[in-house]
Amino acid sequence: MTQFRGIFGILTASYKEDMSLDEKSVRSQVDFCVKAGSHGIVVPVNASEFIVLSDEERKDIIRFTVEQAAGRVPVIAGVTTQSTYQSVEFAAYAGKIGADGLIAMPPYGARATDDEIVEFYKRIGDAGRIPVFIQNYVPPVGTAMSPSLCVRIMQEADYASYIKEETQYSSQVITEIARLAEILPKEKYLGTMGGKAGRYLIDEYHRGVCGNMPACDIVDIDAKIWNLLEEGKEKEAIALYNQAIPLMNMEYMYGYVLYKAVLKKRGIIDCDSVRVPGGKRLDKFDYTELDRILKELEPYYQV
Repeated sequence: MTQFRGIFGILTASYKEDMSLDEKSVRSQVDFCVKAGSHGIVVPVNASEFIVLSDEERKDIIRFTVEQAAGRVPVIAGVTTQSTYQSVEFAAYAGKIGADGLIAMPPYGARATDDEIVEFYKRIGDAGRIPVFIQNYVPPVGTAMSPSLCVRIMQEADYASYIKEETQYSSQVITEIARLAEILPKEKYLGTMGGKAGRYLIDEYHRGVCGNMPACDIVDIDAKIWNLLEEGKEKEAIALYNQAIPLMNMEYMYGYVLYKAVLKKRGIIDCDSVRVPGGKRLDKFDYTELDRILKELEPYYQV
């Protein structure tokens, strides 16, 4: 089974001014991630606004990413949908075109039973025939799963060997999953990655994670923090983390709205529009604060 480790940057679903998918900006994000030292790329998931993409657009964004990455870093394809049937279709497509792994939350809408969730991960793994990340995320789109259920999935689903943990008290859940996973063969549980905009990266590293999946807007800084930790330079890693945490906090508050604003300011995407409704947009005070934070972060950019 493939070993994934490090910072896996999540791409946004970039749009043109007419709100159609912008292939150029998607590919630009891929190149940015590679140059920035991202250890892998993930798309389309929550930070990518996957819920407002058409089926064809989801396939396109996976294809654009796989083509542009061209084997330089692994690509993990998001295949969450409202049904096992749909996710199996996306998983088969991702495997066919060369994605390196899959990530999925259980079908959302109506909560699936534990047995249905296990069957879901069996089927997407069998369809894609590549490693699967079990994404443990909160409702309404996510399904919060117990550590014991996560371990059961890995035990019964052949390709499920990784977790992305983002539920409440996620750091402690990471530790509990690792403890319960001791019953599994060594090659079956290959690690857990955190999320939550990387806000708990230092704590997660101490708990033995194999990486983190943050949005890619400051993936160069995230990757540098990880690399310093791997090199045993913890003081330097924490110092850089402390510089980045104000932006991570703002990211966690505003999500893809903030990711896109940063990517546009950094010249990586052309348009920072979002499709998801709800009115969660940045106001003039947010932009003032964002500009202040980014000015302080600029000396730490790697690209």
